[in-house]
Amino acid sequence: MPVLQSLAQARNKWSENQAAAIWDASIAKIILGGASNSRDLQDLSTLIGERDEFTESVTLGDYGSRSNQRSIRRVPILPPDRIRTLPFGTGVILLRSAAPIITDLHPWPKRADGEKLRLDRSATEALLEHPKR
Repeated sequence: MPVLQSLAQARNKWSENQAAAIWDASIAKIILGGASNSRDLQDLSTLIGERDEFTESVTLGDYGSRSNQRSIRRVPILPPDRIRTLPFGTGVILLRSAAPIITDLHPWPKRADGEKLRLDRSATEALLEHPKR
C-alpha cells in the first residue's frame, strides 16, 4: 500500500508510467490539501467530477418588458485551488465505485484505543528491528 504526499514522489521512485499504473490501480485514494503541482491538481479535480450549477438572469427590455432565463452549466465539484487549500484534517476519499466523500480525519493517538495502537506499533517496530532468527 503506497502512501505518498505527492504524485511526484511516485514518479521519482518509479517511472512516470509505473507511477501512473500504481495510481490507476488504487481502488481507494485519500486526497489531502497542500499539493501544488497544477497538473496533478487539475487531474484530481477532473477525477472528482462536475456538478450542475443553475443560473438565472433577468433582462429588462423597452417599455418595461421583462425576460427571465435559467441556464445550467457544469462546474467542478472541487476546483484545483479548493483541493490545494483543503483545511488540515480534511480529506477527500475517492473509491472505485462511489461518489467522492469529504471527511474529517482524526489522528489515531486521539482515538479511544489510541494507547493500545501505540503499544502495538511499538511492538511491531521492535520486531522489525530485532527479528527472531
